[in-house]
Amino acid sequence: MQLDYSDVSEVSLDRETRRLVIVSGDRKITLDGVDRLYVDDIPWGEAKGAVRLDKGRVSVNGNVAAVTR
Repeated sequence: MQLDYSDVSEVSLDRETRRLVIVSGDRKITLDGVDRLYVDDIPWGEAKGAVRLDKGRVSVNGNVAAVTR
């Protein structure tokens, strides 16, 4: 699985359920089976684990997601 999402405003990973949630525009994409989330640079994050971005990009390759701005 190789997926790319642009104009991402929020991304979060629930490690227990291995569920990645990506918010891009008015779309909310949920991907299961993601083990790791790498973030290049975090403009700001929340206690619940969500990373807020200003038009970031998320690439998913297998069970690993990478976030860049």
